[in-house]
Amino acid sequence: MSTEHLEPSTLPTTTQSPIAIPKSATPPAAKPGKLSLPIDQTIVPKPSEASWRLPFVTLISLLLHAMVLGALALIVLKSPQLVEEIFTTVTEPEEPSEAIVEQSMLEPENINDSTPQSVASQETTSNLAFETKGPIDLNVSDGIPQLEADTGNLPGLAGIKVGGETAGRMSVQVKKTMVAKFGGNSASEASVASGMKWLQNHQLPDGSWSFVHSKHADCKGQCSQDGSFTNCPTGATGMALLAFLGGGHTHQKGDYQRNVKRGIDFLIKAAQPTETGLDLRGKVTANEGMYVQGLCTIALCECAAMSKDSRVRKAAEGALDFIVKAQNPKDGGWRYNPRDPGDLSVTGWEVMALKSGYNAKLKFPTSSFKNAEKFLKLAQAEGGAQYVYDPAIDKAPPTPTMTAVGLLCRMYLGWDHKNKKLAEGVQYLDKIKPQPNNMYFNYYATQVMHHWGGEEWTRWNELMRDQLVRTQHPLKDGHLAGSWDLADVHGGGGRLYMTCLSVMTLEVYYRHLPMYSRENIKVEF
Repeated sequence: MSTEHLEPSTLPTTTQSPIAIPKSATPPAAKPGKLSLPIDQTIVPKPSEASWRLPFVTLISLLLHAMVLGALALIVLKSPQLVEEIFTTVTEPEEPSEAIVEQSMLEPENINDSTPQSVASQETTSNLAFETKGPIDLNVSDGIPQLEADTGNLPGLAGIKVGGETAGRMSVQVKKTMVAKFGGNSASEASVASGMKWLQNHQLPDGSWSFVHSKHADCKGQCSQDGSFTNCPTGATGMALLAFLGGGHTHQKGDYQRNVKRGIDFLIKAAQPTETGLDLRGKVTANEGMYVQGLCTIALCECAAMSKDSRVRKAAEGALDFIVKAQNPKDGGWRYNPRDPGDLSVTGWEVMALKSGYNAKLKFPTSSFKNAEKFLKLAQAEGGAQYVYDPAIDKAPPTPTMTAVGLLCRMYLGWDHKNKKLAEGVQYLDKIKPQPNNMYFNYYATQVMHHWGGEEWTRWNELMRDQLVRTQHPLKDGHLAGSWDLADVHGGGGRLYMTCLSVMTLEVYYRHLPMYSRENIKVEF
């Protein structure tokens, strides 16, 4: 597979019209020959009248209030769904009813991911580019002028304090500052917004997403390139949620609260409690199971970190327990089924999930990190600068994709900026550059280069950012607008998979706090 990685708190409520209650009785008509008072002038009753009128008015008021409260209680008891709708902010109309379609998941049995010839020469990679057909003709290096107006010429984030790994996406001001500082721009942010809109338009009525996106009632086949994984609603939902969460949207905050709420609710409802933890794999039909477990766990962990929702935290901890117990006890890796001998592709997702749980301060045995380090040593080549898919295969060659996965795991597990093998691995990725037909590689490598920083990140980001902006479907493409055509040798997830990875890659500026410059940007944990 590929991606990164309730009682949900009440959402903002809609305003209800109050029930009208008379303010006062109409003044009595004036008798003939008497002075008539204006209608807004107070009439003071005689003491004898006041003695009985005040209790009478109070009694009438109490009866009216009791009737109103009784009617409301009747509504609550008979139609709780109606009450939930009343007290939920509806940002988009409901999708028409549609049957859920499902099936399997992402990585092939053996990843045929040979090193491109471009690695041999820095010069031969300079012409690598995605097909150019951008949504609009603009200068994607425009420096986000509207952000500069807000942030000024900040040398870093010295004046901004964030409290955790996900904090960069939770404040509009911090988010803008990080976009400007780390190489995003107005075009990349517009691309993210357009991608989220496409995802919103393909959410199913039960809150899930499907890799068979074209069968959505509103899509009706307008969007091509369905995924081959037709029985995997939890996997598709986890990927879509990661894209929304990466932009700072939760079920409590942001422009897509309702979409995230329904997605999180679907995951928790679909999860199966077991003796080994909360199983999010769904109906496993091929090799997708532990991929799905990893990415759904990342989504729950990130949501828990961002929302502090106790229901989400409980589900995330259960999902982490399942991953911990699924680790192979001998080699320390993960594969398609619990306790299988490991491969690095699946292991990468589980390490990211465990790291997300650690960042969210969730409870689980951290001994899994040490065991994962053992597997990385088995999978390394060139002393740890490159990595292979399956260390059990004799003389297995290292590949660019597995090297990106392995290096990111090494970063998560403690390799610092001074590590020579990490530096060699970064140089290896720098020579390869973003690939036009391997978004899985691009997704992992972008994170590695972002954490590394420096000139290598600047070179990588300018290519990756601009290529994604130019290859996104523009508004004129109708229902396809905001999505990306599949460009991935591992892309069994189809258009939805490609769109989620692309959105998350363009969110990298604030989705992840760069590890090796945190002391410079005053990140506080």
